[in-house]
Amino acid sequence: MATQEIELKALIRPSGRWRLTFRTSITSAVMVFIIALAALLIAIQVRALRSATQEAASAYMDATSAKALGILQTEITTLASLVRVLATSSSVADSNEGTETGPAIALFKAALQELPQMDRISVGFETGASLQVRRTSDLSEEQRERLRATPRAAIAIDLVRPNPGGELPLRRIFEDRQGNEVGQLDLWKYGYDARQQPWYHETMKADRSLVSLPYLSFSFRVPVITISAPLRGKVPGVLAANLKLDTFSDFVQTQRPGEHGIVLIFDSTGSLIAHPDFAQFVTSAMTHPSQPQLPNIKEINSGVVAAVLRGAHGRDHYDGNIRDDQGNDYLFRLAKFTLGEQHNANILLLAAQGDFVQGVRRLQFIGLILATIAGAAFIPIVWIFGSGMSRSLKDITAQAIRLQKLAAPDPSPVASRIREIHELGSTVNLAQRTIRSFARFVPREIVRGVMDNSVSTELGGVREEVTVVFTDIRDFATIAESADPDMLMHQMSRYFSVLTEAFLAEGGTVDKFIGDAVMVFWNAPNPQPDHIERACRAVLAGRMACEKLNAQFEAEGLKPFFTRFGIHVGEAIVGNLGSTERMNYTALGNTVNLAARLESLNKQFGTAILVSEDVYLRVQHYFQFSPLESVIAKGMTKGIRIFELVGAAT
Repeated sequence: MATQEIELKALIRPSGRWRLTFRTSITSAVMVFIIALAALLIAIQVRALRSATQEAASAYMDATSAKALGILQTEITTLASLVRVLATSSSVADSNEGTETGPAIALFKAALQELPQMDRISVGFETGASLQVRRTSDLSEEQRERLRATPRAAIAIDLVRPNPGGELPLRRIFEDRQGNEVGQLDLWKYGYDARQQPWYHETMKADRSLVSLPYLSFSFRVPVITISAPLRGKVPGVLAANLKLDTFSDFVQTQRPGEHGIVLIFDSTGSLIAHPDFAQFVTSAMTHPSQPQLPNIKEINSGVVAAVLRGAHGRDHYDGNIRDDQGNDYLFRLAKFTLGEQHNANILLLAAQGDFVQGVRRLQFIGLILATIAGAAFIPIVWIFGSGMSRSLKDITAQAIRLQKLAAPDPSPVASRIREIHELGSTVNLAQRTIRSFARFVPREIVRGVMDNSVSTELGGVREEVTVVFTDIRDFATIAESADPDMLMHQMSRYFSVLTEAFLAEGGTVDKFIGDAVMVFWNAPNPQPDHIERACRAVLAGRMACEKLNAQFEAEGLKPFFTRFGIHVGEAIVGNLGSTERMNYTALGNTVNLAARLESLNKQFGTAILVSEDVYLRVQHYFQFSPLESVIAKGMTKGIRIFELVGAAT
């Protein structure tokens, strides 16, 4: 920092020009930024308010749409499943001889009791016979009078049985909640033929379950959807159930987006399913000159609803903003959805933005004040700390990168007048030196793996295929007995350095030094597809390096080290062994033991490098081997074939 200031002064004095310091420049820039930010916040306040309002209204519309459509589609799915099950029941589909005590009646009554959204279940047969079970307990007085229901009637059972003349007389039986008959009515010219109903002949034609578009029911002229399915039994016919829609519109309006929101649902023909004034529309539709029918969306020809529909032009999805004649802004969304499996319907939602604006405006004002205060408070912070912080942090980052690469540490830590940065620089420098030193005691790949979290620090391991190499020095005990300890330690260090360098050059993980022995393995912690070849090349390179080193030893009057190697490949448990306080990343298992036994067998055969048959079979095309006899290694129960590794293939 002092050097930089001297250089800066040297540049200022010759020119005589006035220049801003870094601290002044960055503080001025921040002040300009804060002023511009405040102006920008004020300029976009209205836009942000509108956007936040639209987000709130849109979220409410999402919830409304999900609830309304979820209820409708769930009820349709439930009734469709029930209809398909009943259509396969032998009580319904195996006989068209309907009687007052038939088993189908009890089945229908149980279904009505479980599903209150269903007002009736009907079954029509090809002969003209039909059976209908209807709930009457929740009908209005006018509807009960039309059915001629007795006062205590809770269920009405309609039986149509054709007579020899082809007429279809109806017998209606009324039962109370306990199933007792409380009335009976015979209508000889009722005029109801199930075969003439759309749900019957369309289902027979399709020969599968169907969901109808909404329509006004035959008996009470209330909006319903019919779910039907062909009988799967001995007699042909169709079973159908009605889903009532008279209260669905009321439920939808209770979920409307905001106090002044509007929700409309209509099918592909335009027939209304839900509307704020649905009941009035239905009452008006009953006076239709041709025949009673559901109100149609086309009857709405004014207001924001009509304007949205005109702009949709038949699109499946349409949303945006619109303003009514009184200047109120609305967010609208028109979307198509599936009604059953055969038909489509549409839902139109309008949310008045005024319903969502009050809380958002207050939050917007508070946010503006807080942003101004925070910006003003930031100016002195920049003035105090801006001059040296950036450079110090960059220097520390560079040291951290060197730490990650296990590069040599910088000679001195990053210094700063800011205590935290100074301590951080010292800590990073200490970490560099510590981890660099640690990598001399633990394989470097293990250290890197621990740092990038690819090697676990928990006790335990996994089963991996590894190639293991064990080395040993022939007659080392004799050499050590007569050697000077200091000289021997120095000689061993040179020997291990040469051997380790050959192993590391081929990516080996030097696991441990055991006296004069070395254990190395490949394919862990990082996968190495050619790990057997790497191990063989490393051993040959190590043998050659040891021969050169032995020439130096002999020239110095030291005894040479004749190294023996054992190589085996197989599965082993690779991971952390030890305790929670101290552990070692190593490999365990029979593979490791056999590699050690192979190294020992060199003494018996007078060889330098012995490999197992598994190694030979995998790399026999890349190296030269000399076959030896089968042996039973110490501690083993089965014989193995062994080979001497001679050199690389020519």
